[in-house]
Amino acid sequence: MGSCNLCKYPSEDKIIEKDNTLETPVEALKEKKPKNDISEINIDYRVNTVSSGISVNNSISESIYIIPTEISKHENIKKFYEISTTILGRGGSSYIFLSKKNNSRFAVKQVLKGGVAKPEEILREANISLSLKHEHIIKFYEIFEDYYSIYFVMELGDYGDLFEFITFSEQGYLSPDITIDLLIQIFEAVDYLHNNRKIIHRDIKAENFVLCINEYNQLNIKLIDFGLAIKKPENGEILYDIIGTRKYQSPEMINGNGYDEKVDEWALGVVMFSMLTGYEPFRRTGDHKLEESILYDGINFEIIPDDDLRLLNARLLDRNVDTRITCQEALNFLKNLKLHRDPLYNDQYYLYQRNMFIDEYKRAINEKLNLYRRDTL
Repeated sequence: MGSCNLCKYPSEDKIIEKDNTLETPVEALKEKKPKNDISEINIDYRVNTVSSGISVNNSISESIYIIPTEISKHENIKKFYEISTTILGRGGSSYIFLSKKNNSRFAVKQVLKGGVAKPEEILREANISLSLKHEHIIKFYEIFEDYYSIYFVMELGDYGDLFEFITFSEQGYLSPDITIDLLIQIFEAVDYLHNNRKIIHRDIKAENFVLCINEYNQLNIKLIDFGLAIKKPENGEILYDIIGTRKYQSPEMINGNGYDEKVDEWALGVVMFSMLTGYEPFRRTGDHKLEESILYDGINFEIIPDDDLRLLNARLLDRNVDTRITCQEALNFLKNLKLHRDPLYNDQYYLYQRNMFIDEYKRAINEKLNLYRRDTL
């Protein structure tokens, strides 16, 4: 495994391994859960949509639920899925667990009620997630809700995330051929969001792309986490809320000038720079200094070891939103680039190096997640 420059700025969503005695949030709730089943609870569990706080009174009500029955099951998820103690990731008020049903493996995202996410935000995430159908966007199968949490059952990305893939590389960054292949898939996913579904993701980052790799070492990358995603306002209204992961935020968002889907293109530029260099383009410490860096610092595109990809990256990290390249334009550029380079990248030397790297990565991830426990839960 290489010593990547990105590791100096650690991910917030790294895989966390625990032993079988770990008390997960799911397990911890057992002690707090009322003895009666959810249908027998004699209190009204109301979620305050203003502050996301919880208030209680003495009436029976369906208001304990955030997600309507049309799109969720108001039942205990453990009746249907085995939930592992293996935590694949975590957020402000959510955890992602490995799970199993009928010998098939899934990822389950548990969102705690009364946490950072407000009820209307959770409902928005549910509606958006279930509406998406694309080969490079993680599949959402069903949603469960109980007294304490909401659970999103989704496809499992077998081989970690893009951050891990970059940092595993011996040289600390990805080769141009692998980068082009992955970027085409990434831009296809985001272009689908923008142009087919009219959705802005608002939290594009390396950790929010997971990898699936088949027996032929073909890479399939998938976009995840729609907790901050929002439908583009139909009336042309401008968005102003500052949201997402700081180092991926665009200049127009930080300035408070209002923004649209171009914030996703900017974030993709940050991801692309990391893929090609092993560095993040803005690395000052502290929120204020990082914002200053995003707004004013020059970007050292010269360290990108490929002329065509350097040009594209500069077009994505364009502080002028009017001239910043769109996903569709970037996708066309990459497809043409791949068409002209395929004869070179199908050379035996390139294929051997590529397969050797992917095989080593697969072995490392399998060892890290412990295959025996993954299969047996």
